[in-house]
Amino acid sequence: MSDAFGFETFVDVHSNIFEEYLSSVIAKLPKENEEYRAIQSEIEELYEKYPKVLDVFDMEKSAELSGQECTALIKVMELKNKLTDMEMQSVYFRGCYDSAGYMKKAGIL
Repeated sequence: MSDAFGFETFVDVHSNIFEEYLSSVIAKLPKENEEYRAIQSEIEELYEKYPKVLDVFDMEKSAELSGQECTALIKVMELKNKLTDMEMQSVYFRGCYDSAGYMKKAGIL
């Protein structure tokens, strides 16, 4: 690698829009990933069937849940964790892709 190559990471150069960049990577998931859409749909169906479950996430009011609603809340949380895992995987692979781009630019690949 040449000494003239100045390496700056994406975060170094664009730290002011890094969260926006991550959001743009994640925003592609519903369009490109059928499983992601299905999980989102399942969460929405649970909210429609058990409206009080959604109220749990409202910090302004308290919510009392029945046994079925508690079960639905647990399911929603499990599904949200799956979505988060998928989002993190997407960001991870985007980072791998960008890394390969940096290495190619540096002449390593």
